[in-house]
Amino acid sequence: MKFKRLLSILVLVILIILSLSIDARRDVNLFTIFSFTQEVVEILLISRIPRTLTIILTASALSVAGLIVQSIARNKFVSPGIIGTTQAATLGILVTYLFFPSLPLFAQFIFSFIFSMASSLIFIHLLSKIKLKNDIYIPLIGMMFGSLISSFSIIFAQTTGTLQLLSFIGLGSFTNKTIGTFEMILMVVPALVISMVYADRFNIVSLGKDFSNNLGVNYQWIVTLGLVIVSLITSSTFIVVGPLPFLGLIIPNIVSIYYGDYLKKSIFDLMILGSIFVLICDILARTVLFVITGQNYELAVGFIMGIVGSVIFLYLLLRKTKHA
Repeated sequence: MKFKRLLSILVLVILIILSLSIDARRDVNLFTIFSFTQEVVEILLISRIPRTLTIILTASALSVAGLIVQSIARNKFVSPGIIGTTQAATLGILVTYLFFPSLPLFAQFIFSFIFSMASSLIFIHLLSKIKLKNDIYIPLIGMMFGSLISSFSIIFAQTTGTLQLLSFIGLGSFTNKTIGTFEMILMVVPALVISMVYADRFNIVSLGKDFSNNLGVNYQWIVTLGLVIVSLITSSTFIVVGPLPFLGLIIPNIVSIYYGDYLKKSIFDLMILGSIFVLICDILARTVLFVITGQNYELAVGFIMGIVGSVIFLYLLLRKTKHA
């Protein structure tokens, strides 16, 4: 396990250097960033370091959020994007824009958090009331619930003429959508710290309500805390980046395969692997058009993650079937 972790850290460092060396300014590249001239330092501080830091924090936080959701729902096929949390964040931002357009960015976060939290609580409440004989029904119910929330957002946007805004906020990208949004990603830091502190309890909760209560763990309190963490992470990352498909779904599953389900020991590896995955996708998004056409344009990272993530998810599904 130590060798795997060291190898992962090495790969992460290499990808961070690559990320810092890629931008529209081709003269500031892998061979010149270590010159540390005044111009290079300014480009790094203003643009590239904030972007790379945002990638790492977003990837780490959404990976942890995915694992917490899977522990609470006791199902490996769910994530914030499946149970309606991400869709509710979209609706919250849309409501803020339409009814309170003059409010600052932090107000958008508050509304997004409230909607995300309410959606998560409703979904978990539905699961507690429905007796399911097959685990596959849980993600199916989650997808239907998320689609219902998305439908409300689309109808709402269509009647108010804001479909373009809905498309804009629903695009996962690390380009700076609004001045000052990068600072909002720092909201995930306390959520990650709390996740590490309560990692053991989230593991116990994944074993069920009766088992948790027998071990002296307040099941309802830990579930509520987990949903608060997930909603906080989802809201802050959505405002800065937008939706990143498959991240909270496939990364926890991969970590569980190679490191086991003990969250306290694997949470660090979870954040590293999530960062590696998003950095690879972001580097591809920034370079693929330049390699093909020679133009300095970049694709939305959500588009690349959708393709790569779907392939990995299909592999995980087939692997689980094969090794069942």
